[in-house]
Amino acid sequence: MRRILQYGSPILETPSKDVEDINDPKVQNIINEMLKILQVEAERSAGLSAPQIGELLNIAVCRRTDLEDSDLNTKPSDIDWEVMINPKIIKKSANKSVHWEGCLSINDGDLFGKVQRPKEIEVEYIDIMGKTKNIGASDFFSHVVQHEVDHLHGVLFLKYIKDPSELYTSDELE
Repeated sequence: MRRILQYGSPILETPSKDVEDINDPKVQNIINEMLKILQVEAERSAGLSAPQIGELLNIAVCRRTDLEDSDLNTKPSDIDWEVMINPKIIKKSANKSVHWEGCLSINDGDLFGKVQRPKEIEVEYIDIMGKTKNIGASDFFSHVVQHEVDHLHGVLFLKYIKDPSELYTSDELE
């Protein structure tokens, strides 16, 4: 299994390219690898993007937190993961929301900060079957999708943290 790249790797700050052929075995292998990693990291992750495993392709996998109970204590085997190929955010609300975000590529997933983003978005993407889909996302799921799409543009959530003293490890949050 591939390792997740960490902050400082130039790949994480490099924009990705669109996937040309979703049936390409290399693309399918990348998606399968991402899903395997997320199964292992399910208890502490809400998503993963291809750049985080060293592939500059527009592929993101997002945890469908909008389909879970509000406490997000879903068993890892029951988590729904949405594979988004070439995702584009096509609408953003003016209303904002603030949620804690972390990232498996920053301090091995143990650094968190409050991030303000549009509360509701609409995203268009190609699903794993090659079909174009549009879905709306709100609240925390909206943050998950925006966080992963940011990765595809070479943007880390740290960009939204104005004061580094507002970042906390899990121990500090306890």
